[in-house]
Amino acid sequence: MIATFSLLTAKAQDNTFGGYRGFAGVGYTIGVGDYDFGRFEISTTHGYQVNPYFFVGGGVGFHFMSSYETKGMDIPLDKRDAKVSIPIFADFRGTFSKRKFAPFADLKLGYFVTNHDGFYGNVSAGCRMALKGKQGLSLSIGYTYEKLAFQTFSRFNNSTSMNYTRSPRKLDCEGISIKLGYEF
Repeated sequence: MIATFSLLTAKAQDNTFGGYRGFAGVGYTIGVGDYDFGRFEISTTHGYQVNPYFFVGGGVGFHFMSSYETKGMDIPLDKRDAKVSIPIFADFRGTFSKRKFAPFADLKLGYFVTNHDGFYGNVSAGCRMALKGKQGLSLSIGYTYEKLAFQTFSRFNNSTSMNYTRSPRKLDCEGISIKLGYEF
């Protein structure tokens, strides 16, 4: 009985590599550091499963970001309106086991193509639960680093009034990400 179950499990795991592989996920990044605003994320990645342990591909995400202003001042120094930012990225994933529950590490590197934002990077680790065939569910936690466009305080227009100007500037934003994914 145990030997039969082991053979069936091993056979199911053999189908999880070689050829096309896709991922879809949802997540939330909790802002940390100087700019502590959260963002809800949806992403999809497609690529090639090189062997049972290594995947390489590319993807796109939709990051729904709330508005943000620096706190504690009469005039907010840094300001960002609510936006949907779209990163395009390369994705590299290493899975450390062929078992039903397998740990993995994931690295996404790319660039935002909207809102004059810049670099996008996410490194995460998690656990994959194998389902039927190539399908699986995953849960991960990670670190996100982004260059996001803000309107920053530039200067007062003159010394007798409180009128001021703003200028665009890309600022470093960091966060802790939690993601739930479906693999196919």
